[in-house]
Amino acid sequence: MYAAIGVWNMEADNWEEQQRALHEEIVPLVSQSPGFVSGYWMADRTTAKTYTTIIFEGEEAAQRFKGFVLGEERAERQEEAGVGNESFVIAEVLAEARR
Repeated sequence: MYAAIGVWNMEADNWEEQQRALHEEIVPLVSQSPGFVSGYWMADRTTAKTYTTIIFEGEEAAQRFKGFVLGEERAERQEEAGVGNESFVIAEVLAEARR
């Protein structure tokens, strides 16, 4: 498995709209991506940053997702919503623990 890991800078004034878009648009879209396994969206409101970890079955699916997220069309939408990408990496999942 591979993880697509993103760090995002959020404009605090747009928080409500960003959350609406997350739940109504982004989560459904991501969950339908080829090779999708699971996804986690986390926030630190004190620093106006969010963190995403999306797990895919293989590296190819994760890389394809990265290309989509960082593509021009999504970048324009992110800018409109007050969201800026700080970093985005693909990493191999080496272990997993669950309760």
